[in-house]
Amino acid sequence: MKFYSCFPTRTLLFIVISLMLFALVGCMDSVDARPLTAAQKNAIQNRITPFSIVSVKGEGIVQVAAIEDLPGKAKYAVCSACHGATGGGGMGPALAGQTVEYIAGRLRSYKAGETVGPQSGMMWGQAANLSETDIQDLAEYVKTL
Repeated sequence: MKFYSCFPTRTLLFIVISLMLFALVGCMDSVDARPLTAAQKNAIQNRITPFSIVSVKGEGIVQVAAIEDLPGKAKYAVCSACHGATGGGGMGPALAGQTVEYIAGRLRSYKAGETVGPQSGMMWGQAANLSETDIQDLAEYVKTL
């Protein structure tokens, strides 16, 4: 008796699920997984290129060179965990607004194992493997924050 009362619900559920599966299988046929041709790649590049061209009033079109990220930006990713993505501080002190000389001097001090403040122990390990180029790159990037 209970089987017959549930039968229409089970049948309806089976039909709905079956239709959904058929719809999904049908959608899979329309997916185009072929690689892009050279012409398609060039068309995409031509759509992107205008974003590097600026029209200045009265001057016509001026080609603007793309600005590369500063080398210290990628290196700062580790620093941002304590000093914040914008250098505003957090667990570590704020770095934004400091000079290149200040940041580079502090990093050199930490690298040499000098005690600069209460968190020097943490910074010794962070600065230990930095090259002079790394220190300069980081200091120049921090200046931009």
